[in-house]
Amino acid sequence: MSILNDLINKVVVITGGTGLIGRELCKGFLEVGSKVVFTSRTEDTGKFFEKELTSNNGHIYIKSDITNANEVDILINTVMETYGKIDIWINNAFPRTNDWKTNIELVTYDSIKKNIEMQLAGYFLCSQKVSRIMKDAGSGNIINFSSVHGVVGPNFSVYENTGMTCDPAYPLIKGGIITMTKYFATYFAKYNVRVNCICPGGIFDSQNEIFVNQYVKQVPLGRMAMANEIVGPALFLASEISSYITGHCLMVDGGLTAW
Repeated sequence: MSILNDLINKVVVITGGTGLIGRELCKGFLEVGSKVVFTSRTEDTGKFFEKELTSNNGHIYIKSDITNANEVDILINTVMETYGKIDIWINNAFPRTNDWKTNIELVTYDSIKKNIEMQLAGYFLCSQKVSRIMKDAGSGNIINFSSVHGVVGPNFSVYENTGMTCDPAYPLIKGGIITMTKYFATYFAKYNVRVNCICPGGIFDSQNEIFVNQYVKQVPLGRMAMANEIVGPALFLASEISSYITGHCLMVDGGLTAW
């Protein structure tokens, strides 16, 4: 990890820090010596994970909803009052409606609108507000989480006989995150603010066995990712190792999109 020494004492804000990927991101950035602030909408879960984490460098949990402009302001102000800066912001939260994963033929228009508003607009809200802080500071780094399905359409054969599907709002959101990343990257480049995104493939989370078996047949590496395998790419994009990379979409998919 010595090549990541520039991440020591960097202030990293991770939204959705108690999720499958978020938990591993928190651990990974703490391991390289960053100061981590993570969020979730569920306070009990956030407080429990805050106690579970161990770090000599310190970490903070803040309850925050990325769809609420006032709460995002409070989050940013709290971090600035505590540390005086925000070096890295990771948009990783995954807010969604209760009817998530409804078949495209049955999903309501209101559901599509609400999910786009919650996640895509939430990412925009956070990025807009924190990029202003980074612009004034003369440096900063934003990493968005998209998906392979922001780049290619779902292969619906992996869902056969599982009762599962890909929510139709998902590729709309994830594709929007990629183009939003490029927009912010080109606009804020002159202020030394880099903006990139990570597009993970399927991550193993004890899914339906039939689904897993059908999914891995589509992946050249022959397996799903483990959540901790997403940490390295995030550290890479957050560090000065990637200092000449902005507006990039990093595929972390086991070769799924390489066919």
